[in-house]
Amino acid sequence: MPRVKREKYPEKAPDLGPLSEHKSLDCWRLVRGSEIVIFARKGEDNHFFIMQRDDKEPIEILAFQARLTYQQLLDKGFKLEVS
Repeated sequence: MPRVKREKYPEKAPDLGPLSEHKSLDCWRLVRGSEIVIFARKGEDNHFFIMQRDDKEPIEILAFQARLTYQQLLDKGFKLEVS
């Protein structure tokens, strides 16, 4: 039987859960050198986020996709820029 790779639940992510230390932020800016990725809540809808990478067109993604992408970026060396 083939093994299925399972993604771990992100430890720090754009999340509205009670354990998220940055849940009060409206957007999260991840930076690695000149690369920038921004995650923002889509208004009052907790199920969707807007993600924008560098100067590319923003895209709408589901909350679970935002959590996984955010964690993958942290794993690749991106850092949360807190203002």
